[in-house]
Amino acid sequence: MTTPTQLLSDVNPTQRARDLETILDVTRKMSSVHDTDELLGIILSETVRVMNADRASLFLVDKRTNELIARIAQKAATMIRFPIGKGIAGHVASTKEIVNIVDAYNDPRFNPEFDKKTGYRTRTILCAPLLTRDNDVIGVLQVINKHDGEFSKYDEAFMLAFGSQCALSLENARLLKDYVEQQKTKQAMTIARNVQQGLLPKSAPDLPGWEFAWKSIACDETGGDYFDFVPLPDGRLGVAIGDVSGHGMGPALLMASARSFLQALSRQSSNPAAVLPTLNDLVSRDMESERFITLFYGALDPNSGALKYSSAGHDPPFVLRKAAGTCEELDSTGMPLGIMAGSDFPIAEVAPMAAGDLLVLSTDGVWEAMNADNKSYGRERFSAILKELQGKGAAEIVETVYDDVLRFCDGAAQRDDFTLVVVKRNG
Repeated sequence: MTTPTQLLSDVNPTQRARDLETILDVTRKMSSVHDTDELLGIILSETVRVMNADRASLFLVDKRTNELIARIAQKAATMIRFPIGKGIAGHVASTKEIVNIVDAYNDPRFNPEFDKKTGYRTRTILCAPLLTRDNDVIGVLQVINKHDGEFSKYDEAFMLAFGSQCALSLENARLLKDYVEQQKTKQAMTIARNVQQGLLPKSAPDLPGWEFAWKSIACDETGGDYFDFVPLPDGRLGVAIGDVSGHGMGPALLMASARSFLQALSRQSSNPAAVLPTLNDLVSRDMESERFITLFYGALDPNSGALKYSSAGHDPPFVLRKAAGTCEELDSTGMPLGIMAGSDFPIAEVAPMAAGDLLVLSTDGVWEAMNADNKSYGRERFSAILKELQGKGAAEIVETVYDDVLRFCDGAAQRDDFTLVVVKRNG
């Protein structure tokens, strides 16, 4: 098969040198442009000039839909999208072969509708694929109506050689754009992660006779889990844990807002049943559709060990009683936050915790952790290991449970945020 370079070598040295210099000049111009739309404009205007043609069109491949898109058509602003394989440009994209048509109206692939609408008369067409280094088609370059007759074999070779440089420039521009977008996303995710980490307690509450320990690990750069300890006006301690549906920057920032609201509302009232309805109404106004927050919020009396709570659809915490050897689940008292404004969240009471008793709060990333066989860790296994560890300190319980979850998953990727909080009464 004759290559474009071989065909270019067939002309006299003076013309060959001039044409190769033309390609180099255009390549230099394109290499200095990084904006894709600006680059497309340069490609089209230079194509018309170097090919001595009346008009040019550039079609880019959309691999997601297997279509060609006319991003820019010189002297025509119409946006065109059609399947690869259809029409002249579609044929070139599917076969990777150049097409040289000397009489457009005698070619069954030609669509004359545009000519009819505009009064323009298409005569000759030269259409070439834009191929990457890996011989993938990223677009099709088309010129119409050569000024001095028909497009020649030499024009075909020149078009292919010129098109290869256009493809290289387009590919470089796309890679640069992807890199810039990745850096922007990475920076945004870093900011969101810093925001999220700033929500979490820096130290345990200073309450004699009580131990607090926790571990919170996001499954990606940011997560939607949250927990907090909030000093209440009446001397009790607010204990909160929540989970926003979804992952990423949006859920992390949404939980940041909810945390700010919760902190502010807790300064005004020590009653969880009064805090959650207002919090629900506040987050409902800005909540995206199909997104919600589950939240457990309890008020712990450090003197008596009594706990009163409201739960907005959060996974039931465990209360483990050392003396009785039991493990209680604390039921939800309302629907998740953000689903319906005006909802109530009744309060529930828990019998006072005695020495050795545990309050264990978690998000579903703990017990729904999956192994390679798509089996979940499970709440039964979770409660069983907590019973075994009840006599241990809060920090050791957290670390042992986390290690057990990792062993169970056996290297399988973390699919959800992991947050575990243990509150233990020592006396």
